[in-house]
Amino acid sequence: MALKFLENEPVAAARQLELEDPDSVCAFFQKVSQRTLIPVLRTMLPAYAAPVITQLPEDFTGNLFSEMNQADIAAILRHTDSDNCERLLKLLPIRKQTACKLLVSFPEYTIGAWLETGLLVLDEHMEVQEALTRLKKKAYSETQDIYVVNRKRHVRGKISVYDLIRAAPTQPVNNLVRDSGPSLSGLTHVNTALSLPIWNQQDTVAVVNRKQEFLGVLHHFSVRTALSRMEEPTVPAQTSVSGDLMSAYTGAVLAIIDAAFRSPEPQEPQYRPTETQRKHDSTPSPRHR
Repeated sequence: MALKFLENEPVAAARQLELEDPDSVCAFFQKVSQRTLIPVLRTMLPAYAAPVITQLPEDFTGNLFSEMNQADIAAILRHTDSDNCERLLKLLPIRKQTACKLLVSFPEYTIGAWLETGLLVLDEHMEVQEALTRLKKKAYSETQDIYVVNRKRHVRGKISVYDLIRAAPTQPVNNLVRDSGPSLSGLTHVNTALSLPIWNQQDTVAVVNRKQEFLGVLHHFSVRTALSRMEEPTVPAQTSVSGDLMSAYTGAVLAIIDAAFRSPEPQEPQYRPTETQRKHDSTPSPRHR
């Protein structure tokens, strides 16, 4: 009964678990499959999730973290002490660890704490073939907008993955760049970010630091999630639905890339009769005259 409740009502389950003491929740978590726990853990307020996470066995926590995005992990780590934060960070692969450290360094009320950093970023001097080779590795969480930067990591613009697929392999990616719109500072308050008119034209915006260096992107649904976590939510957070839709989109794009890379199988030549053969075949045989 409890498992069905977790699977079917992760938001309500999270609210209920927040009322229990961390020791009990920790013991309960270890009796539930991690696949069932992920949606619940993503919905729990980080202040309540943190004391539970710090008590779980490290191998169990490591497996949970492997299925969670950097923003969700960083939100939890921000509510742990420095020793536990460092210990839990070491459970992550180096790349994810670095991204989480960046997010944790921003205050929770700023958009820098809610970035998506698992991106493919291209140098403006790359060629299309090199960009596609990197993209095919599937080590990136986002493929909808591929950002292009210069040597100083300043944003030059972005490229559509479909334009990359259609372009000549030796063409410079710089020729495909289109305007990415204004960038936001990572120190922008989430309340300020939500009220900006930029969301009328796009769902994602580039985020930079004080030196205008590209840090990552911010999704509109991430801003709403940030606000819901900064106060007691009265309605279900929108992270899971929007995040799942983004994952589905990414999977579809990667399938298209695979198809583009896959060379067509050789086909057997089809028999095509010549004009003389067609006339011969159409001439009735003596038996039918």
